[in-house]
Amino acid sequence: MDPTQRYKINKEIVYREEDDGAFLFDPDSGNLKYMNPTGKETFLILKEKRDVGQAISHIHGQYPDVDQEQARKDVEIFLEQLKENGFISPQDNG
Repeated sequence: MDPTQRYKINKEIVYREEDDGAFLFDPDSGNLKYMNPTGKETFLILKEKRDVGQAISHIHGQYPDVDQEQARKDVEIFLEQLKENGFISPQDNG
């Protein structure tokens, strides 16, 4: 995954924060996604229009016991799940 890739948040989704994470709901598709605190942080970084590399660096900084490569894999898997469920879509970098 390109570390400079940015994502757009689907404008139709409903975001609800909880004490232990957050939920995303797409009323058009009926898709519902629970995000743990790490997923919530990653999503909020995307919402700030920051790129994948910045998300990985942030998560690695929050969890220094997790090596950079594992943080990258975890963020990429999470973003793929969000993309597959229609919560985000790639933003043209050009």
